Amino acid sequence: MSPVARILVVDDEPLAREALCDLLSREQYQVESTGEGRQVEPLNREFRPDLILLDLRLPDLDGLSVLRQFQQAPEAPGFVVMTAYGSSEAAIQAIKYGAFDYVTKPLNFEELRVVVRRALEHRRLTEQVAALRENYTAAVGVRNMVGNSPAMQEVYKMIGRVAPSEATVLIRGESGTGKELVAEALHAHSPRSKGPLVKINCAAIPETLLEAELFGHEKGAFTDARQQHLGRFEQASGGTIVLDEVAELSPGTQAKLLRVLQERTIERLGGQRTIAVDVRILAATACDLEQSVRGGQFREDLYYRLNVIAINLPRLRDRRDDLPELIEHLLRKHESRLQVSSPGLSPEALDLLVSYGWPGNVRQLENVLQRALILARGRPITPELIQPESPLAASGAGVSWPQFDVSRGFHQTVAAVEKRLITEALELAGGNRTRAAALLKIQRRLLYAKMQEHGIADE
Repeated sequence: MSPVARILVVDDEPLAREALCDLLSREQYQVESTGEGRQVEPLNREFRPDLILLDLRLPDLDGLSVLRQFQQAPEAPGFVVMTAYGSSEAAIQAIKYGAFDYVTKPLNFEELRVVVRRALEHRRLTEQVAALRENYTAAVGVRNMVGNSPAMQEVYKMIGRVAPSEATVLIRGESGTGKELVAEALHAHSPRSKGPLVKINCAAIPETLLEAELFGHEKGAFTDARQQHLGRFEQASGGTIVLDEVAELSPGTQAKLLRVLQERTIERLGGQRTIAVDVRILAATACDLEQSVRGGQFREDLYYRLNVIAINLPRLRDRRDDLPELIEHLLRKHESRLQVSSPGLSPEALDLLVSYGWPGNVRQLENVLQRALILARGRPITPELIQPESPLAASGAGVSWPQFDVSRGFHQTVAAVEKRLITEALELAGGNRTRAAALLKIQRRLLYAKMQEHGIADE
């Protein structure tokens, strides 16, 4: 890199382009600019920029097409993408095709200064990342990931950076935040995208059957094993396996999974042969794994093997700016599926939905909107169509708690609180015990024990 870094500004808005050139010139960079995507390649040959600030929306050639031109080019410049039309697909594609970072308009000049400095300092690293993507396959659009908040932009950037590698990824987030969508995006944007994507919910399969499902079994391995069965790891050969609710694995299964991560081999139940498996492993959990490690429920060595790279999904209540766009997306999605037509939400209904805390995150919001669409019958969705059939209250607050009689004693009072908490969590989760345990941030086995202790019906 030359002592005075060279930067090419590509933006079709003359005033924005002029402001950026002025800003960068004051920072002692050598600057050239253009408003046309087709001019980038010839200017790159003539000017030899170290960094290109690139607007995604250009009148003649879109920014992603420009990035693709440079994807396999030796000595390609660094890229920072700018756009006023942020989306999950744009963020993932921009990072995938070699952009160092992704910023949205209107630009924060202080933030941009930092990003430019970092991009220039790490140009060599950017070139190495671009080299890893040479054999990249065209990725499928991830249309169900919605939101342009800073928290979601970081998720998109992480997917773009991590997807090309073979690293194990731990996807973390509360129930209903979209962990499965992130897993699908990591697979779709990886070199394994043409291979199978195999998912297994570790909490949904009885412990006695889970090992056979994961690792397979030979004929006669147990009473009902009438023929050989290939486990999920073998089914995922050449592709990706997603272990959802990984915190629910029993100690024995945890030990076997650790061996797979260390040696990339398995043994079918009842078999003597060691089988090599070619899979990328993604794990997902809504639990606090660190707490599970401290409590002895989860192996520390397995935790470190899974937590090579973590992608943390934000709670819906922590990205309220995304709610209007997300609500519109979900309404359109379920209008088609339910074959109903709706003029949308009244302002009062939208205010109610935006103000609510959404403990069940996107999944809870989706269920509430489906119910409202059915009840509306083509009319605008109003607050009364939301409140009676959902946990929402007009104030956005939770239900009120009764006053407890302290004279009943500590243990009886605590038992009453536990029972109420579990009952409400089950109601919010629609009776799904795995989701209820995630809402309460406890292990599913503890939830079962408490349900039995307090006589809560398992419906």
